[in-house]
Amino acid sequence: MADPSLEVCPNFAGDAFAPIHEAWADEEAERERREQEEEETCLVEEELEHERREGEKMNDFDEATSISSVIVPCPSQYTLQKLSSFDHVDLWYFSPAGCTEASKYNRSNVDETLGISKVDDILTLCLVAAVKASRNSLEDHDLPFEVFLQAKNNLLFYAKKASWPAKHLDTLAEFFWNIETHPMRSNPNGNSTVLTYASRVRHSWHDDLKANRASNISIINEELMKNISWEINAKVSEDCAQKASFPLNTSLTHPTNLFLSSYFAPLCTHHGGLAHLLHRASFHYHGTLAHPTHPRHICPTNECVSSSVSTLTPSALWVIPGTFAIHRLPPTAGVTVRHLRLSIYTLLPGLLYCLHAA
Repeated sequence: MADPSLEVCPNFAGDAFAPIHEAWADEEAERERREQEEEETCLVEEELEHERREGEKMNDFDEATSISSVIVPCPSQYTLQKLSSFDHVDLWYFSPAGCTEASKYNRSNVDETLGISKVDDILTLCLVAAVKASRNSLEDHDLPFEVFLQAKNNLLFYAKKASWPAKHLDTLAEFFWNIETHPMRSNPNGNSTVLTYASRVRHSWHDDLKANRASNISIINEELMKNISWEINAKVSEDCAQKASFPLNTSLTHPTNLFLSSYFAPLCTHHGGLAHLLHRASFHYHGTLAHPTHPRHICPTNECVSSSVSTLTPSALWVIPGTFAIHRLPPTAGVTVRHLRLSIYTLLPGLLYCLHAA
């Protein structure tokens, strides 16, 4: 085997190795060019990133423009998210109270807090502020009418910023105008009626938009408005009837005379078929019933004793305008009374009060 150290070293600079030398030189030049391009690209990207960060810190402004005369309160992220998805959202979120709460929440919570939301049967991560409703929100019909007017203007402003179609914005604005100027407002409980109508119709309109069967919300359905008016008036009458009675649960520890007065005289005697029971309250009285002076008037019953009240009732009290004393009592007066029951009945247009002693 030949000794390699005795071999003659090839002439790598000769013509035989020229193609290899040229290829190596070209590859080296290409590598340097790529490194140079990568370095230049990195410099450009770093410059762009620097400009982007500077832009996030402070944007430019127009030196020739003054601040707007009106600053519209900003609602919560939850409200803006509802608008962007064309969902129904209560007007309370656009009211001064709703915007104030949103401002306090944004100052006291981290905007990047994430939560889980379900959209089209898919669980997604989103900001908690965008999916959390307020526990203090009110439905539209529970708002004062002045707050309703403020909130609807705010809604239209941010709905436009959320890129709602112009057709929908114009129709909704006309709807609010028709609600504000509707003749029903001049009737008793008129504001409650139109607010309830607006609340129900607007909620239904958004549901119909999702189902692609929505109608023109600006056209007021007068029949529906009248039905809601009947409903509101009936509810108000019921509430007034309940407020006409008062709960009484107290204890008297010393003897005293009992006095009752009324601005209305009873129209008839106490009878279950003629009177509507509103409230029955009882209290404990530890003492004796004194014999007051008769107020000298013509009592609706003979000698102030009502036999139509109850056979178990030893005394009855009738009160008419101007009287402030217990009428003449039967001979059993003066006994110690442990329980007194006060029953309040209403008779239109008068009131009948009866005091039962047992």
